[in-house]
Amino acid sequence: MKKDIHPPLYPTAITTCSTCGAKFHISSTEKKLTVEVCRMCHPVYTGKAAKEARGGRIERFRKRAAARTKM
Repeated sequence: MKKDIHPPLYPTAITTCSTCGAKFHISSTEKKLTVEVCRMCHPVYTGKAAKEARGGRIERFRKRAAARTKM
């Protein structure tokens, strides 16, 4: 195995979220990292995920049927 081919490991690299500004200490090969979305502000982790408003087949059929009866 070759010696000195791996980058240095920083055990306390600072990761900063560009959305909410949260800072985390993780191990990395870079001293400072920036991420767009972290676990503190991601919609899936916070429970604020947008629900799909399209509805199912039955709801779409009832909507079309109601539009036809109004004419």
